[in-house]
Amino acid sequence: MIEKSDYFKLGAFIVLGTVMVVALIIILGAGRYFSSSFQVESYFNESVNGLEIGSPVKLRGVKIGRVSDINFVANKYEGADLYEARQVLVDCEIYPDMFRDMSEDDFKRAILLEADRGLRVRPTSLGLTGQLFLNFEYTDPDANPPMPIQWEPDGAYVPSVPSTLNRLEGAVTSISNTLSSINQEDIESIISDFRSILGSLEKVVNTDGGKKAAQHIIDILAEVDTMLTRVNVIIADPNLDRIIPNAANVVAGMDKIVHEASGDIIAAAHEANGAMASLEKTASILGKAIDDPSMNTALSNVGPMMENVTQASQDLSAAVAKIHNLANRMNGLMASEEGTIHAIMQDTREVMENLRELTGDAKRYPSGTLFGAPPSKPQPDNSK
Repeated sequence: MIEKSDYFKLGAFIVLGTVMVVALIIILGAGRYFSSSFQVESYFNESVNGLEIGSPVKLRGVKIGRVSDINFVANKYEGADLYEARQVLVDCEIYPDMFRDMSEDDFKRAILLEADRGLRVRPTSLGLTGQLFLNFEYTDPDANPPMPIQWEPDGAYVPSVPSTLNRLEGAVTSISNTLSSINQEDIESIISDFRSILGSLEKVVNTDGGKKAAQHIIDILAEVDTMLTRVNVIIADPNLDRIIPNAANVVAGMDKIVHEASGDIIAAAHEANGAMASLEKTASILGKAIDDPSMNTALSNVGPMMENVTQASQDLSAAVAKIHNLANRMNGLMASEEGTIHAIMQDTREVMENLRELTGDAKRYPSGTLFGAPPSKPQPDNSK
């Protein structure tokens, strides 16, 4: 028989077990209801089959939160139109400890800024199981513009981009539609045109001109191959490794020179502006001088003056011609009297020599030159 104490022990065991189970549930699951989190929402215009409440939310592979709710846009925002009402609304809870020292308002501003830089959320399949999770990633903001909305999101809003599976499905559908739009007659026409083109090319190639063109193409290809071989030789040259750094150094030196001479260039530009201003001023003064009536009077006197200059030039030419004739006559006279002139020059040279000797004797014997006896008479030579 079961005694009363046994019933007491059984009841105490059941009550204690129930309390432990409830406490375990509170510790493991209910703790999140008392913790704060950042709310992020996004909208999808595709199927999210495989995405469940509690699915992870990751940023570049790092788990930063979980999916908290999956619903339709029309159930939360009354301002959505018929098209937007069919979109799927996904709410996410982001763990605050992943973003230290950041308030909820700072988090919303940061999410808005990162969305402008290309932050997007994409449903991503987890391996081969088909389970989805939300992956936050950065894309080209111009190629993936945000979806236009007509309401103010309650939490931070991150635009979505189509999943890889959805894009693949769209590409396959587009290819299928393109292929289905091509009927049998179009295919036969394309094949017929292609065969006609091949037949025409074959006829052209078999002609003399076609053979020459083919040979010319072959020669061009041979020259291209030779050129590529030379380029490979040049590239393989060890000197090229030195030329490229030297060229870089030259460019750097030129950049340095331009940078250092920037002040001089600016000064030269200012001087050029001043010179242009002076030139403009000079042109203005010249224009005023041309418009002056006295300039017209002076220009009218230029004609007679140029005639006088022309007449003077003609007179000068005549005088030069006369001088030229006189020079010719003088040359003729000098040629005819060359012997006489040579004798006169010889006598003059002898007189100058005698005068030089007399001057030398006067310097050495001044008294003998003035008071000396006459020179002795020459004596005949009797020995002959």
